[in-house]
Amino acid sequence: MRDFIKDLKKLVKTRYLSAMWPVGGITIIYIALVCILGFFSASIFSSMAMSMMMIMYGMTSPMALLAGLLEVLAGLAVAVALAFFYNFFTVGVQYAYQDRLVNPNQPVNAGSIWLHFKHLRKNQLWRIALYMGLFIFLWSLPLNIIADVVGGLTHNAMWLRGIQFLNDIVIAWKTIEYSQSYFLYREKQPQFLGQSMRHALTASRRFMGGRKWNYFLVMLVVVFVPIFVWAVIFGGLAFYGNYTATYVLTYIGLLITILGIVCYLPVVFAAQALYYVKSEEDPTQDVDEAFKDTFKPVAELTGEAYVHEVYAPKKEKKQPSPVAKKSKDHKPEAKKNDK
Repeated sequence: MRDFIKDLKKLVKTRYLSAMWPVGGITIIYIALVCILGFFSASIFSSMAMSMMMIMYGMTSPMALLAGLLEVLAGLAVAVALAFFYNFFTVGVQYAYQDRLVNPNQPVNAGSIWLHFKHLRKNQLWRIALYMGLFIFLWSLPLNIIADVVGGLTHNAMWLRGIQFLNDIVIAWKTIEYSQSYFLYREKQPQFLGQSMRHALTASRRFMGGRKWNYFLVMLVVVFVPIFVWAVIFGGLAFYGNYTATYVLTYIGLLITILGIVCYLPVVFAAQALYYVKSEEDPTQDVDEAFKDTFKPVAELTGEAYVHEVYAPKKEKKQPSPVAKKSKDHKPEAKKNDK
């Protein structure tokens, strides 16, 4: 842990501002757009509720409700597009820090981040993100169903909270297993052409075998605890300002909380890249072994393996005769002589 924190400081401190400005700026813009989108979505839902009441009294047509529904769908599409854009941006930042670990002269700034973002195979990365979300959802689905059934039958809050806690553990566990997917995808990027992107998740699960608790402790100490302490201190200041009606303290607390977390994001992205590089350098770790038996042969992907394959119909098996078999002990009777 000490060596990791020491290497992390060395990685981040050098030219920290050159990385902080693009990372913080894009993050603040993303947060602002999401907040604006949320505000407009709330307004649309309010107007749809009003339209429902007006339709009941015959004061408007159902087309007003349909228009509101289309606006909601458009807002949802914009929100998904923003989420994918920010995901691509964070992957570009992680790759920039990974390059810096390999070549210390490689800077992490707006230019290098933009270079990685521009050359990302986004049609592959968004499939990795979708697979990750789908698998985590499927793993958590049984516990969600059980929680709904138990909550509806027993109305016991303790049971419900216990199941939800187990569900959170499952989600965290699977998130840790898939945490190295983007880095492993980068290692074998040319081989992913025409292949399923879920192979990156399979490789990450194998790569993290025996490392989950180590990764959890590193991220807990380096990422979660500093952000949590910062949010508690200045979020508490905002709560105190709201509680005492001193709204200046509320705005100052919220502003400092957001800015502090945003300024700490380069450390978060650098820690993720550093963990992968250190794990890859482990002599007991083999990236090729993580991808074993995952990729299909090129001949199968191109169809070349089936070009000269000829269909041969199966021969019908002869059915046995329905005549009963003669017994071995049976001896034919001698013919009587009529003469």
